[in-house]
Amino acid sequence: MSELNASSDSRSSLTSGDDPILSSEGDLLNRSRLASAISDEIQAMNVDRGAVVAITGKWGTGKTSLLNLTANILRDQEAVQVIEFNPWFFSGTDHLIRFFFDEMARQLKASKTRKGKIKDAAAGIADKFNRYSASLSPLKFVPGVGGLLEAAQKTSEGVSQALTASIYEQREEIFEALGRFEGRIVVLVDDIDRLTRQEVRDLFRLVRLSGSFPNVVYVLCFDRGVVERALGEEGLDGAAYLEKIVKTSVEVPPAADEALASVLRDGMSEVLAGIDVFGLDDGRFPDVFWQVVRPLFATVRDVKRFLASLSLTARAAGEEVCIPDLVALEAIRVMRPAAHDLIASNVEPLTQIHGWSAGSRDQGLLSAHAQAITEIQQALSGGVERALIELIFPAAQVHTGNVWHGNDSRQLWRRGRRVAHTEVLKYYLHRELPSGAVSSNQVDLIVSATGNEGDLSNELAAIPDQLLEDALDRFLAHVGDVADEAIPGVAVALLKLFPRFSEDPSGMFDFGRDYTALRPVRRLMERVDRQDVDSVARTIYEATESPYARLRFVSLIGKLGEGNGQLISAELEEALRVDLREFIKSAPADALRSERGLLSVVVQCIDCSPESGSLAIDSAATDEVTARLLETALSVSQSNSMGSVVVRSEDRLAWDPLVSVYGGEARLAEAVQSLRDSMDGQQVTERLQRALVVYDRYNSGWRPPAF
Repeated sequence: MSELNASSDSRSSLTSGDDPILSSEGDLLNRSRLASAISDEIQAMNVDRGAVVAITGKWGTGKTSLLNLTANILRDQEAVQVIEFNPWFFSGTDHLIRFFFDEMARQLKASKTRKGKIKDAAAGIADKFNRYSASLSPLKFVPGVGGLLEAAQKTSEGVSQALTASIYEQREEIFEALGRFEGRIVVLVDDIDRLTRQEVRDLFRLVRLSGSFPNVVYVLCFDRGVVERALGEEGLDGAAYLEKIVKTSVEVPPAADEALASVLRDGMSEVLAGIDVFGLDDGRFPDVFWQVVRPLFATVRDVKRFLASLSLTARAAGEEVCIPDLVALEAIRVMRPAAHDLIASNVEPLTQIHGWSAGSRDQGLLSAHAQAITEIQQALSGGVERALIELIFPAAQVHTGNVWHGNDSRQLWRRGRRVAHTEVLKYYLHRELPSGAVSSNQVDLIVSATGNEGDLSNELAAIPDQLLEDALDRFLAHVGDVADEAIPGVAVALLKLFPRFSEDPSGMFDFGRDYTALRPVRRLMERVDRQDVDSVARTIYEATESPYARLRFVSLIGKLGEGNGQLISAELEEALRVDLREFIKSAPADALRSERGLLSVVVQCIDCSPESGSLAIDSAATDEVTARLLETALSVSQSNSMGSVVVRSEDRLAWDPLVSVYGGEARLAEAVQSLRDSMDGQQVTERLQRALVVYDRYNSGWRPPAF
């Protein structure tokens, strides 16, 4: 599901509604071979007394599509004339008979066929059908008899013997003309199982009446069970009655599991192409697809119904709800609406985190939640009920598998925009913005301001710091909309955002917030023409004041850094790194005292040695820079035991790099002592306090255990 290359402007038949396919180009289940076999059988069978062929199957299995494929093949045959008869156009027995023969005559005569071999003969037969239809108008088809009997249809007492004789004579003429016909007339009748039961009986009596015409083959499409029940209502054996009429039948085969899965995957890719969605790279997606989504579908019609709703839902919520979860819940909504209703009314049992300790558990609440989860699972089947809890609503595993989750899990679910988090599930159900996410309108304002660096900076400044990461993450999908000439200004505005990101990780799997700004910068630079990239890169570098931002930018687009491939020339990269190194060496304390990632910047830009005995940068001798170096040397180590979701955190210090900046532990100790002396009676940051505590541990000889 990661390859969304289909164009939203050229939807296939799969995503354009519930209509059957009209040609082999839309044959998603390889039914063309079966259609060819049916066509061959129709042309090879003995039709001296006519024939009736049935294509049967449940609703949605593709009967009409198979009929269309077969008809296309037959139309290409020189000696075959295809006639389509729509039984929905008639009402009542009289109308059915007249309409049928009128339609036969019209299509035979009005055909634009190039089949010269049968053209003239077909026109002659059409004339006979016309006269026959006119003669039938005063007659009534009597239910239960299966033949034409005289009946008064006007106020007169009856119909003359001459007229009766004329009908039989005309019928014989039709038999003789069709017997001499050097071809076949194939009559297609679809959607029989959608008629009323009386209409079904009338239609099959008509087929029985005219089904013995030579060289005429009826191809009927219907659900066998529906038709048998309709035919059996007048004391007849419906199955036996049907067997007397139908000469050959073929059951539409069920879609192969892999074939239907392929149709479903392709349809989802086509629907989601061009729609901004979140979580396509979620590692759960394959499991969600095979264990939750795929088992819900049995026919292509089911798939089409689902895709029709997925498009709208993805446009409305695809940026706020992780797409695997959205797909799973939409599939349940369409295919198992009762289960979806239970999900909507049981948000708390599905998402609530319960206390670990026995003393903190509300047993009554646990019991009520467990009952709700059981009801949801009972509304599903085929393993979907188990997978729904494991993959979509893991908090509910406390009721099904004694698996307990903590608040750290809830944070991960929110970060991943999963419906396992209460607010995200509520947004899916009610389209209300979850807590902690910017509105789509705010994202749109950011995108619309990209043409002017000042306007963009103002819009970004309007986003609260705690929502900035979410805003930039969603902005990533819009970098393609940035005008080429605006790329430098947008990149500079993004690189200025680093000070607003917290230096502490939000969780065990947070590897740094900087990348929410760096990823769109990288995407923007990848759009620049190769011959212009050095010039654009230099413009951005010179407009960026922060050494940390400069270093991350050069590393992002250079060979020696953290990007996905070198974008700028090696010569420019070297020149920019030299410029940055010279600046860092002699920069005044005021320029570095608040610099983000200062220790990392110094170590990466300058050759530092723990045995040099001298400072790597001049300003390291100042208390302000010493404080910042300590703060940026601080990190948080997080770990958990196998099988446990409890995360343990411990402050660490980048000891060796810190010592190397000062040329040895002695110089570092002097600098730290000077800093402490200057702090006497002054308020310091919480981060510096933590760093000094950890420094004392390291200075006393403690080191973290090696793994």
